Amino acid sequence: MKTKTTIFVLLFLFAAFFAGCTHTNELAKFNLKASKVFFKNYVSPTAGRVRVDLHAGYGTDAKSLVKIILAETGSEIIESSIEEKLKRAVNTDSLVEYISDGIIGGLITYYTIDISEELEFDTRFIAETKLLGFKLVSNSGGIYADVSTEVTITDRNTAKIVWENRESSSIPLYDVVIDVFGSGTIRTTTSVINAIRLMNMSEDEMRVMISNASEEAGRKQSETLREDIASGHN
Repeated sequence: MKTKTTIFVLLFLFAAFFAGCTHTNELAKFNLKASKVFFKNYVSPTAGRVRVDLHAGYGTDAKSLVKIILAETGSEIIESSIEEKLKRAVNTDSLVEYISDGIIGGLITYYTIDISEELEFDTRFIAETKLLGFKLVSNSGGIYADVSTEVTITDRNTAKIVWENRESSSIPLYDVVIDVFGSGTIRTTTSVINAIRLMNMSEDEMRVMISNASEEAGRKQSETLREDIASGHN
């Protein structure tokens, strides 16, 4: 009986794992070269806003300034404050556009596609980019963006999927500083932010920081596309 239960649990775990790893590569069967492609973007209802989870620890140092502030102020209060600021600063519709730009760049680079502004008679393919989730989480290194995206390219004539990829990425959030008193220069540092800095960022700085993370998520999708294109020429 135990053996059967163990097998059932393992099968369930494998099914759950593969359900979360969507990937189809049929690029070799279709000719995308110089084709017209129509792009569509979606935001999942669960990704309607950027969520924040600061419950993870900041290393083992109990005297860490970040841990002290989180403990004394309350991580829930800080999370709520940051989420409210992000709500005003960030539009998830614009985030999915940044991600889509990564795929557009990859298709133009490797297939010299022609972007179709609307579904026209000679539009051959449809590329759909979905933002499935965007959450800021903390770990010992600072704050990271957990971004889940899915891109599907469909052949319009046959309705068959040409390429599909679901990508979940953990992207470090690098500090952004805007000189509001001088030239308005935007400077991205090499330091991963922590909860204290995140709490004190301006809405404009948050907007740039989250946009940078979205662009990186799009770049990762584009890199997977490049690898799949290359695999068809081996």
